[in-house]
Amino acid sequence: MKKSNMIKFSAVALTFLGISATGVKPVKQAQAASKRIKVISKQYVTVWTNYQRGRHVATHLKKGSSHFVYQTATDSMGNLWYRIGKREWVMAKYFNQVKSAKKAVKAKKAKAKSKKTVKKARSAASLAASWFAPMGSKARAKAVVSLAKQQVGKAYVKGSKGPNAFDNASLVAYVYKQAAGVNTGSSTKSQVKKGIAVDPSSGFAEGDLLFWGSKNKPYNVAIYVGDGKYVTAAGDQQGVVQASLSTYFWPGRARRVL
Repeated sequence: MKKSNMIKFSAVALTFLGISATGVKPVKQAQAASKRIKVISKQYVTVWTNYQRGRHVATHLKKGSSHFVYQTATDSMGNLWYRIGKREWVMAKYFNQVKSAKKAVKAKKAKAKSKKTVKKARSAASLAASWFAPMGSKARAKAVVSLAKQQVGKAYVKGSKGPNAFDNASLVAYVYKQAAGVNTGSSTKSQVKKGIAVDPSSGFAEGDLLFWGSKNKPYNVAIYVGDGKYVTAAGDQQGVVQASLSTYFWPGRARRVL
């Protein structure tokens, strides 16, 4: 009886010291799916039933496959092991840790925000430079085209002057003023008199103004952005759009302001 009590006492003492009765440190318990790991080994990774002298399972993990870790342990040789399923153990050296979903999303958002900030800074610098570029230079035309495209998707509101909503004339006025420092006037009546006339049958250059309607008071104006396309504030239903030129809707006249 005394011997039995002594054995029990010894087992309790060993457990208190962090050592199991077998002489191996207890497995470090991890929370369920504490992290996700990914196979980096060029060869198949063997899955074992136990991290201490277990037998291998008829399963091998392919390179690039990812798995959740439910438990970790260290064997008698000091090797770290992961339990990735019920009685499924793998050596940690064949894996690297994958960022958690939340961290991955956070990193992606931070990267996108950084790119957006850089893009805005470059855009602002480009616009500022275009103001000082000589008339007829490609720098002014490129700045106008770039800013015009950025307005696509915004609302059409008659009489609105931007920057969140436009009608066709105010879109032109806003883009030319902001991108090139050019005042085109706020109506199609004034804009159709700006710059020099361009023969619609001879082709257009980036930044040209395209007009539909009467000679002195056209009902629509657009900015030619190249490749047979133009940007205009099309109406309540469509808003600001980028569209393609069509022989059925060819502009009656055009002006080169830059």
